[in-house]
Amino acid sequence: MIPAASHRALTLAAVMVLLAIMESAMLLSVRQESQTSDEAYTLFAGYLHLTTGNASICPAYPPLTKDVGALPFLVLRPRVPPMTDAEASDFRGGRIFLYANQADRVLFAARAAMTVFPLILALLVFLAAWEMFGPGPAFVALGLVVFEPNFLAHGPLVTNDVALACGLFATVYAFWRYVANPNVWRLAVAGIAAGLALAAKHSGVILFPILLLLALAELVAHWWTGRRIDSASNQPERTTGPDGDAAAGLLRIPGPSVHRLFLRLALGLIFVVVVSWVVLWAFYGFRYSAKPMTSLPASTLATSPAPGGSHLGAAVISLARRYHALPEAFLDGFVFFLATATRPTYLFGRLYPHGVWFYFPAAMAIKSTLGFLLLLALASVAGLLRTCRVARRSFWMLIPAAAYLAASMTSHLNIGLRHILPAYPFLIVLAAAGGWGLGQRHRTWGCLLGVLILIHAGSSWRAFPNYLAYSNELWGGTSKTYRVLTDSNVDWGQGLPAVKRYLSSHAGTPCWLAYFGTVDPAYYGIPCALLTTTSAGIWGRPLGETPPVIEGTVLVSATEMSGQAWGPGELNPYDQFRTARPVDCLAGSILVYPGRFQVPLASALSRLWKVVALAKQGDYEGALAGARAAEVLAPRSVDVQFVLGRVLKAVGREEESSRAFENALRLARTVHPASQEYWVSIIEQEMGRR
Repeated sequence: MIPAASHRALTLAAVMVLLAIMESAMLLSVRQESQTSDEAYTLFAGYLHLTTGNASICPAYPPLTKDVGALPFLVLRPRVPPMTDAEASDFRGGRIFLYANQADRVLFAARAAMTVFPLILALLVFLAAWEMFGPGPAFVALGLVVFEPNFLAHGPLVTNDVALACGLFATVYAFWRYVANPNVWRLAVAGIAAGLALAAKHSGVILFPILLLLALAELVAHWWTGRRIDSASNQPERTTGPDGDAAAGLLRIPGPSVHRLFLRLALGLIFVVVVSWVVLWAFYGFRYSAKPMTSLPASTLATSPAPGGSHLGAAVISLARRYHALPEAFLDGFVFFLATATRPTYLFGRLYPHGVWFYFPAAMAIKSTLGFLLLLALASVAGLLRTCRVARRSFWMLIPAAAYLAASMTSHLNIGLRHILPAYPFLIVLAAAGGWGLGQRHRTWGCLLGVLILIHAGSSWRAFPNYLAYSNELWGGTSKTYRVLTDSNVDWGQGLPAVKRYLSSHAGTPCWLAYFGTVDPAYYGIPCALLTTTSAGIWGRPLGETPPVIEGTVLVSATEMSGQAWGPGELNPYDQFRTARPVDCLAGSILVYPGRFQVPLASALSRLWKVVALAKQGDYEGALAGARAAEVLAPRSVDVQFVLGRVLKAVGREEESSRAFENALRLARTVHPASQEYWVSIIEQEMGRR
């Protein structure tokens, strides 16, 4: 028999090895990726917050992840170059800041700092599974987290989804420990964890309904268990957890009455809310104002309404502003959260104008490993065979996962599986406990458990280093994910180093690049002519005109190709590439097409950049000539007709201007109207109808 001290040493060594594997996989993969869409802006905001206390930049991200990502900058001391107020308040400021310094070096340092969240989450999952279900399930759960491709993809990025997953799981775990063995310190830990979740992401507010559901479930279970015990015997049996801890048995022990338990849980929840509120204020320096006395701009969201959000949400935010109940920057972020409550959804090769309820279940089926999905299925089978005591502990994992998934499925913001990553730790513990429980019943089940864990790890290993674009083998793997998903599931701007390597080995051929991302491809020395894209305005330099016919090697980002930002069919300048067969898929995100292609809409849209610039300079005749040339190329484009109408209006040709606006309005209402409904109010306002 292994002595207890040796057993602890072996356990610690095994945990450290698994965490080291996770850290290595994250750092080695993310080192090969360019900046994803939000990272530079987030880091710029974090550095300003740490050094000046200014929380008005990027209020959509509460301070936790911004500050952690920017912590290495306190040592590296990057310079903040001069920029206008408008540039500092949007994505351009982040680009100017990051690329005025050694971008790859400082970005890698920030990403290394961010790995603290997935590592802590993995450790918390291990501890919770051990305490609730025993050492076997704990090691299975840890292995599932370590090789989970979605944690490996998003864990090191300077974003807030994994940080929220960590805070939410920590809160539930700490509250479970309080219920099992009440004391004020465990409750304080739950409150601090809840505050960290709020400081990570605004959607962290869902943890309070989750805690309420858990408390109600515990009350019902306590009442039901009490009835069963009373009917069976006046001497109820004390039960224990898997390691002999009586507290782990959770409430089959004779305890307080339902009324006393209700009071204890109610006061506990109030305590958690108060502590989390104080922690959130601490991140903002206990100052209501988003901006200290500084020359930097205040958030453009500070006084804006909440378009697209509910009236109730707008009323609550207004009330909180009036009484300074929450920091101003946090409320500004909520305004942004409500205003971006819906975007077009791309799923299974189809573009929907709004979110769809089945998006997240489908994304889970695509981007989870087959090993993990089958383990979840085993867990549901094992649930039918569990004792009441074990089932009640399982509800502490099931309720948060189900509540978070249900809330996400009612959301219309379907742009990435990352938004439901907070549900994954709970599902992982359930899968580990269920699989281990079946494995203990029969050797065959045990062998199957081992095989599924190997499938999970092997599938993740095969995706290295392109975890962001991961999909399981049923969907063709990482190089085929673009066919069914897009945005942060596949292509978030991370593929430029892969493009550079590809072009280095395929030199001598003219190339064209339609790149989705906030990085200027010129930073990586990519020689391609740039096609017009939805993110080109952030790069800080004008693009040349795209000819109507291009020839050579055409590289198209999967997000641009999907039409998510353009619209379906003829609204998408790169729609033809969706049905063409690429010769390569770089980093799972950028597709390579050799040949000759007609791109009249892309050509027309590229000319509008110059038209707008000429109009701003007062050269209306030049602007009109450019707008007319764009109209010849794409007469059925709302963008083209609208810009033409504005230029004609500026030169005093009111009748022709009205005709162009009428054309734009007709096209917006008849050509994929669900995808162009936002144009209607803009055009009508320009025409003076509103």
